[in-house]
Amino acid sequence: MLIYMGIVNFEIVGKSVLFGDAQWGAALWAVLLAAIWAWVAIGFWNLRAYAVQFGLFISLFTLIWGFFALLFGSTNEAQTIPWLLAGAIYLYLSYPGVQQAFIENEKSKLTPGQIAAIEQLEAANVAANAKSAPGMK
Repeated sequence: MLIYMGIVNFEIVGKSVLFGDAQWGAALWAVLLAAIWAWVAIGFWNLRAYAVQFGLFISLFTLIWGFFALLFGSTNEAQTIPWLLAGAIYLYLSYPGVQQAFIENEKSKLTPGQIAAIEQLEAANVAANAKSAPGMK
């Protein structure tokens, strides 16, 4: 945000990044994105289910976006690091042991009535799964 506001500058590969005038739109988006990622990081730290869902979604989105970027003119070099990171994150978050820790944490926050309702739903699903579909034998 400070870079977009023209307060701070930095150099990368010998080239200075400095904005003479404040870029308020970009500064606002930088703050918004930082707030979203802070919220997700707190969710990961506290083993909240929303963080896993967001992580799976954004990593899969990055993989798909990178594929289409390659189709429309990007290079393999530009997509390699994002693909590797997104793929590793997706595989890690898809691992059952990781998801189980998040599920157990969410279940520990439920009331006894909610737990009973989930158990009834699971029993109904098992009973419905035992029957064949209408018209099928």
